[in-house]
Amino acid sequence: MKSIRAQSAYYYVGLIIGYFSKEEVITWADRMIEGNESFPYELIDVSLSNNKSLEDVASKLKKAYGEETIREPLYQLIGELVSEIETGNISDDEFFSYILSLYRQGSAFSLDEDLSHILDRLSDGYYLATQGIYGDVNSIRIEAINQLNNFKNYVGRFNEV
Repeated sequence: MKSIRAQSAYYYVGLIIGYFSKEEVITWADRMIEGNESFPYELIDVSLSNNKSLEDVASKLKKAYGEETIREPLYQLIGELVSEIETGNISDDEFFSYILSLYRQGSAFSLDEDLSHILDRLSDGYYLATQGIYGDVNSIRIEAINQLNNFKNYVGRFNEV
């Protein structure tokens, strides 16, 4: 069940930054319930959350991962974001929107100070570049990829069981 708890943390992070939709999270919860004998009871609540708010679904996911560390699921998501921008599957605006959201929601994930500083600096840099105040978007994209590239090592750690 540890893997399902870690996946719950992964989907929690993705949901609250807008990377996953509520419907995607509910579909994932349905698969976990269907394919496993043992799963956190809270996934049933997630599965039945079609008419609930995004905040309610996030709260249920948070209960599902419980005391499980959120660090590695968070790192996996950051690694996926880096891969997505490198391959052009998400736009610069989407990528930096997720980065800003991770920074703003940092207290929910217990972001370490170094990562929080990096996300803040990259978000500010992107804003300044898009406003024509300082720098250019391509340079900040390259800097973000270089700064966050090591998180790609976490991709695939919480594949579905």
